[in-house]
Amino acid sequence: RNHFARVRLRALSAEDIEAIRQKKYVASKLRFIPKENGLRPIVKVSSVVDAPAFSKESREKKVQQYNTELKNLFSVLNYERTINSSFIGSSVFGKDDIYRTWKNFVTEVLETYDEIPHFYYVKADVSRAYDTIPHNKLVEVVSRILKPQKKTSYCIRRYAMVMITASGKARKSYRRSV
Repeated sequence: RNHFARVRLRALSAEDIEAIRQKKYVASKLRFIPKENGLRPIVKVSSVVDAPAFSKESREKKVQQYNTELKNLFSVLNYERTINSSFIGSSVFGKDDIYRTWKNFVTEVLETYDEIPHFYYVKADVSRAYDTIPHNKLVEVVSRILKPQKKTSYCIRRYAMVMITASGKARKSYRRSV
């Protein structure tokens, strides 16, 4: 099978490299994983092209910029989720949400039944999950949540919280809120 039949790559010219250097972004390393009907591109953001054209500072700046943008998007989506939880249905955002959802479920069961019923836990992994997500639909769903036509502005605050632990030591944690 010829996996590269539909892939069109070209080498970067000196002008392309110079244009990339002028921007705050740096090219990441790209690799391909064969699929039944082509190749899946995989980009590792923290791994950037190790060409002399890209300084260590610009590589670090690129990774930091990308991570900041992802964190900002996550914060905004999380904020919108708290405002209108119907958008995500039964989905959860991380381990804290899983715990809260599970705790609410267990509390409700304990209040409803005289004795604890038997439960079965099923862990499932959807094979080829990322292959089946239609990119256009994903953009549509996120656009419905963020409503770009309203041109909403979000203010993301970052701050540190200092707390005293039970043992009397100071503990610092960083927070973000929209």
